[in-house]
Amino acid sequence: METAYQKVKVHNELEWCQVTDLGMKERIEKLLLKNRVSYYVKWEKPGFFSRDKFGTCIFCVNQLQKEAAEEAIQSLVDDEKGKIKFINRKLNNDFY
Repeated sequence: METAYQKVKVHNELEWCQVTDLGMKERIEKLLLKNRVSYYVKWEKPGFFSRDKFGTCIFCVNQLQKEAAEEAIQSLVDDEKGKIKFINRKLNNDFY
């Protein structure tokens, strides 16, 4: 017997923002957790000639929680917000 949810395809994640600073990554994580925003982190490896050792960290959030995520980082100072690059693009992952 099939359930009603087996045929539902859900791809509602956004690549919300990216950072290269690990300290900023931790601050954003703490703010999102404090405000109960669901997220996951995707890492992009640095290029061969890149000066960056750690790569780029991309935060992905649910489309329905995008506003909550933006409200969560309002407490950051403008200098810190300059380290964040907002992407806001839909993920193109097909898992089936």
